[in-house]
Amino acid sequence: MHAPISAIIPAHNEAATIAKVVTTMRAMAPVAEVVVIDNGSEDGTAEAARMAGATVVSEARRGMGHAVRCGVAAARHDWVMKVDADLGRFDTALFARMAEARAPGVGLVKGAWNDPHDNMPMTRLLVRPALRLMFPGLGGLNAPNTGIYLFDRSMIAHEQLTGDYAVDLDVMLRVYAAGAGVAEVDIGRIVHDARDVGHYNAMAEQILAFFLSRQPLGLLEEVVVMAETETDVARHAGGVIAGKLISGARVSVYLAEGGGVLDAVFAVYPTYRRAPLAKAARHVPHANAARQRVIASHAIRPEAMRAPVPVDIWEMPGAAGFAADVSVGTGAGGALKRAALDRLGLSGAVSPREVFRVVAEG
Repeated sequence: MHAPISAIIPAHNEAATIAKVVTTMRAMAPVAEVVVIDNGSEDGTAEAARMAGATVVSEARRGMGHAVRCGVAAARHDWVMKVDADLGRFDTALFARMAEARAPGVGLVKGAWNDPHDNMPMTRLLVRPALRLMFPGLGGLNAPNTGIYLFDRSMIAHEQLTGDYAVDLDVMLRVYAAGAGVAEVDIGRIVHDARDVGHYNAMAEQILAFFLSRQPLGLLEEVVVMAETETDVARHAGGVIAGKLISGARVSVYLAEGGGVLDAVFAVYPTYRRAPLAKAARHVPHANAARQRVIASHAIRPEAMRAPVPVDIWEMPGAAGFAADVSVGTGAGGALKRAALDRLGLSGAVSPREVFRVVAEG
């Protein structure tokens, strides 16, 4: 039997349709609760949703991403179905296909629909081409930016989701970067409120900015860190690890001893893994990894590792005569690195960059 589902419905001034959507979703067998996120409505959206049987939470910050983050956090169940608030007539039997498509290894199911009044310009002209170029494994989806989908929130750092219209893409990329599959099912004909050109122009700008921001993060580059102690890791690679985890990429840390401090700081991110150093040679990249970067302390030789993807090997500082030839900015990871160093009793300023020596390039 599949796990129960929390349906979340972001809504801004949708009093005319919200009750019908809530009532219809509550009637779906796999749906255990319906959460409506009142995103600064000025009409009776919240009251109508509540009267229809939904749990209503408020998010004052305007933006689809802010509303989705709020709803995902409020949901009682890990499997979350995100649904639009302005839906016209739709077939719940077809919606149930999303729940039925859950299978081992699948972390997200997209609901592909058709609307006779919407020829999907955003999908055709921007999203699908961008995915084919940046994330080829997702390039075959028919409706990659559909706002109707089901996903396992336990796989991603949902608190880090973007605050704007690109949030649906952000959820998908994070699930994919975590190593899970993305499925797609037909959910039939759905009629949305008509959108004007200005609306699409604003969406296109936000979505393009989102893709450009994700390009340098290397979401499908899995990082593997190998060291004797967690002090080595925190001091020399803590920023790289934190930055990758915040972006949604997978990081695996292999240590000869210790690890509790790293766990305390990084384990809140679902894509973090830690294991004994002795198991490093058997590491297997996740299913969607396009590249693997191995970062090792100077006393460890990871050259024996084998992977079905290109592998880069970087050495941390520490060896006599160490000469760095690459540096990486700590960026958003600086605060987490500082937290790890504080827990280890290591004071001093955190450098804005971490340096390494390139041993091998895949």
